[in-house]
Amino acid sequence: MEKVTVSIGEKEFTFWESATIDLSFDTLARVQLTAPFEGDRKEFREVFRPFSFKPLRLKVGGELIFTGTLVGVHPRIEADSRSVEVTAYALPGVLQDCGPPGDTVPHEYKGLGLKAIAEALCRPFGINVKLDGSEGAVFKKVRLEEGQTILEFLIDLARQRGFSISNTASGVLLFWKAAEPGDPVAVLVEGEAPVATVEPEFSPQEYYSEITGFCATKSGRKGSKWTEPNPWLRNVLRPMSFRVEDTDTAATPEATRAKLGRMFANVATFTIDYIPSWRDPNGKLWAPNTTLKLTAPGAMIYRRSEFLIRNVSLKQEANEETARLEFVLPGAFSGKPPPFLPWDEAS
Repeated sequence: MEKVTVSIGEKEFTFWESATIDLSFDTLARVQLTAPFEGDRKEFREVFRPFSFKPLRLKVGGELIFTGTLVGVHPRIEADSRSVEVTAYALPGVLQDCGPPGDTVPHEYKGLGLKAIAEALCRPFGINVKLDGSEGAVFKKVRLEEGQTILEFLIDLARQRGFSISNTASGVLLFWKAAEPGDPVAVLVEGEAPVATVEPEFSPQEYYSEITGFCATKSGRKGSKWTEPNPWLRNVLRPMSFRVEDTDTAATPEATRAKLGRMFANVATFTIDYIPSWRDPNGKLWAPNTTLKLTAPGAMIYRRSEFLIRNVSLKQEANEETARLEFVLPGAFSGKPPPFLPWDEAS
């Protein structure tokens, strides 16, 4: 069993009835912990205070995995036990709840890149920003509207440049792109340890034959449009179009390709549950934005295929610990159609 150590404020805890760590390629990390309720102890009452938003850090085997903020404190009372469930999100989680401070509005940016805009918005919260890769064209003019959260605004800008938003183990807001296939952390087969079954989920109504991005200009001059075809749906007409906001017309192709890539991420998702270890065959913790190779005829993966790991959930309770992996088609977040579909016969 992995040793899970949690620091809340200045206090360190190593005993938990259960622990769940959710890590993701395109959302912020979250942690859920359950501990015995000890309301008669002053130390317990001080640490587990609702609405305290204390800093929380989590290590697995001495390795820092999570830096965030304690958000939820929920007492649980059952017939024969009392416990407290606590939840936390990564340090940038406040950005998904809040807009900018009132004395800093309005927020309108002209001719700035993605990182500069993010840094300006994160500065009042003391959150650092890391951008992994070339950020592409600057934004001609963008505005964060009243009532819009900071993270909602940044996600929209990031998608237009082919980035996803997550966080580092130390709590930095991370803009990154999907790992390229070619260096899988595991080669797995359905029905062979550690994989029992693979669960597919398909969303056919979100699958299109082509996607067109339209970019208009506020000056009244002619805008631009760009169409990206789906190479895997040539004989069926299912077009979709969208408006490309907040960008120069020259960036319309990039935004459209990013939209096509995310389509593939959303229409086919595969899950392996109950892997009896938090670590991959190389001894490292399972992590998002890595790849694996898998053959799983029961999930219509008839040929060995490489996938991008999108979400990882590590769970520990009693004498059991398991990992849950959720993964998507390669290229799904890089604006590239997958090189093949796993349910097609190999050519």
